[in-house]
Amino acid sequence: MCYNKIMKDLRATVSKNLIDCRKAAGYTQLQLAEKLNYSDKAVSKWERGESLPDIAVLCELAELYGITLDYLVREHTRKPAVGRYKKRRRAIVSVMSCLLVWIVATAVYSVLLICKAPGDLWLSFVWALPVTSILCVVFSCVWGNRYHRAISVSALIWMLALALFLTIQIQNMWIVFVLSVPVQALAVFWFILRKGQNNVC
Repeated sequence: MCYNKIMKDLRATVSKNLIDCRKAAGYTQLQLAEKLNYSDKAVSKWERGESLPDIAVLCELAELYGITLDYLVREHTRKPAVGRYKKRRRAIVSVMSCLLVWIVATAVYSVLLICKAPGDLWLSFVWALPVTSILCVVFSCVWGNRYHRAISVSALIWMLALALFLTIQIQNMWIVFVLSVPVQALAVFWFILRKGQNNVC
């Protein structure tokens, strides 16, 4: 009898914390289910207190929200500060990495300028665009969802097309933009329309 009451209280506490954390993180039940590779019905059951996630899932949720496992199983009076530090750290890493690309591009441009190299030296900045896009693709595969990936891959496609167009000086080079259209369509299909595992890049 006592055990049943403890389990009922635990389910109620965990369900409330799961709802608060999910809302604080800005996820819908479906988005959370995709991240965990579970059905949204399972997430709904956890949040209604009908069942408890197993310990592995609770650990995964704690990692996802940037909180401790202990936080999920105890009562709280304040709303959770879910993932604020984690999101800030990810944003800083992303911005610093992209800035590093532009610092390298500036260094390459400066060295070529000092050495009086022939050609269009400004192209070092043009090629920094697809390299930055590649970094965005990597970060979106690690930290983002399929919409972030679709946007970053789209940026990579068009930045690469632009860099090729400006670098290769041949007639009808505009065809590179035409070829980018079906590649863009494939990216949209693969990342947005396809219902696959959210953790697969």
